Amino acid sequence: MAERAPRRVAVVAGGVAGLAAAVNLLDRAAAAGLDLRVTVFEKGTDPGGNLQTLREGPWQLEWGPNGFLNSEPATLRLVCRLGLDGELLPSSDATRHRFLLIDGRLQEIPTSPKAFLKSKLMPTGAKLRLAGELLVPPRKDLGRAAEDPATDETVDAFGRRRLGAAFAEIMLDPMVKGVFGGNSRKLSLAAAFPRMVELERDHGGLFKAMAALARRRRREGKAGTDAGPSGVLTSFNRGMGQLIDGLVHALATDPRAELRTGAAVSRVTFAGGAWHVAGHDFDRGPYDAVIDAAPAHAAAVQLREVSPVLHENLVRIPFAPMAVIALGFDRAAVKHDLQGFGLLIPSREQRELLGVLWTSSIFARRAPEGRVLLTCMAGGADNPGVLELDDEALVGVTLSELRPLLGIKGTPEMVRIIRHQRAIAQYVPGHLARLAALDRELARHPGLFLTGASYRGISVNSCCKEAEAVADRVVAHLAAAGGRASLEAM
Repeated sequence: MAERAPRRVAVVAGGVAGLAAAVNLLDRAAAAGLDLRVTVFEKGTDPGGNLQTLREGPWQLEWGPNGFLNSEPATLRLVCRLGLDGELLPSSDATRHRFLLIDGRLQEIPTSPKAFLKSKLMPTGAKLRLAGELLVPPRKDLGRAAEDPATDETVDAFGRRRLGAAFAEIMLDPMVKGVFGGNSRKLSLAAAFPRMVELERDHGGLFKAMAALARRRRREGKAGTDAGPSGVLTSFNRGMGQLIDGLVHALATDPRAELRTGAAVSRVTFAGGAWHVAGHDFDRGPYDAVIDAAPAHAAAVQLREVSPVLHENLVRIPFAPMAVIALGFDRAAVKHDLQGFGLLIPSREQRELLGVLWTSSIFARRAPEGRVLLTCMAGGADNPGVLELDDEALVGVTLSELRPLLGIKGTPEMVRIIRHQRAIAQYVPGHLARLAALDRELARHPGLFLTGASYRGISVNSCCKEAEAVADRVVAHLAAAGGRASLEAM
C-alpha cells in the first residue's frame, strides 16, 4: 500500500492572523498525527502586515497596534509557545489616567462612581439620566442581529437608549474613534462590542449587570466587575514586532513550513479536486485547504473566481483610513506632565485629530532619555480627506491642535508619518448577518477558510483567538477528508 502524501495547506497573507494560524495549524496537526505541510504567502518583503515596529534612530515606533490586553488566553498561549514570556512589557501605572477633550479643555476620565459624580465631564442632568438606566427595559430582540439585520442597533443608538444622549456623545463617540477610528452612529454594537449586548440580554441592563457580576466575583474572591475589557495593556521589550519575529522564527525552524515573501496572491481557485493559489509570477498547488487571512477587500479579489457570493459580501466590508503622526520632543518642550495614557477627542469638538497616545509614558524605552514620544491619530471613517494633506500640512495641523492642549513649544526633534488607506475594518450594521452569509457560502466550498481582523474582532487578541479556531477547523476538515479518501480507496 502506497504511503499517503503529506496534506498541504496554503495560508494567504502573513500578518499576525495568518502567521498565528499557520503556527497553530502545525501544532494541532502534529497532535492529531497528521503529516502536514504549510505554505504562507505574504505580498510584502517583510511579514507582519500592520504589526510592525519601526526605528527612527533612538525612537521606537509602532506601525499599527501599540499592544494587547493580557487577558486573552489565546494570545498568552501563543506568546508562551514562541518563548516570548520573558519579553512581555506591561504598560506603566500612568495608563490609569485617561483624558477627554471637553469644550476645548482636557478632562480626566473618572475611574469611580464618586469621582464621576464630582467630575465636569457631563452636566448634572446628564448624570441623573445615567441613573435612569436602571429603569430602561431591555430590548426584546437582543442577540438576533445575525438572523435579523433590522434588529442590529448602532453603538450610538444603544448609548442614547440606555444612558442618554450626552453619554453617547461625550463617552461612546470618542471610545469608538479610539478603537475603530469609526463613527458610533455607523457601527453595529452587536458586532463591535458584543459584550454589551450580552450584559443587557442576560441581566436586563448595564448597572444591573455590573452589580450581579461584582457579587459573583466577590463570591469567587476576585476583584473587578467583569463588565468590560479587562487586563493590562502589554507589549514586548522591542515592540509588537517581536511577536511577528517569534512567529517567523517558529515557521523558519519548522521543516514542515514555508514562508514566501514578495508573493502577492491575486487568485485562489478550485480545480481537479484541489485548491490553487496564484500571483503574477507564480501558480502553486494543489492544496487540500486554503486559509485566506488577507483583509476583506483583498480576499474579495482573491476569491472572486471561487464564488460571486463571497466576493459580494467581502467587498461590502468597509475600512476606515488613518494617518499616524509620531512626534518626538525634548521633555522641556512639553509643559504637560504627560502622566497618562493619552487623550481622545469627541466629534463635537470638531478637531482633525481623533486622539493622541502619550507613548513614552505608556511603555518604557520608546523614546531616548530626556525625550517624549506622542503618537497622534487623524482621519478615520468620517474624515478621510486628512490623508490627502502632504506631510508638512499634516504635521502643521497636528501641532496647531496639540500646542494649546499640552503646552508644546518649538518644533519636534523627530517626525514620522504613517498613512493607512485602509486601516481598520468597520463593523457596520448588518455585519453579523454578512458573516452568517459568508459562513453559509464557505460551507459550499470545503477546504476554504477565512480569518483575520475583518470579521470577528479587530484586535491582536481577536486575531490570535480566531487563529486557534481556524486551525481547529482546518484539522477537522483534513481529518474528515482523509477518512473519506481512505474509504474511497477500499
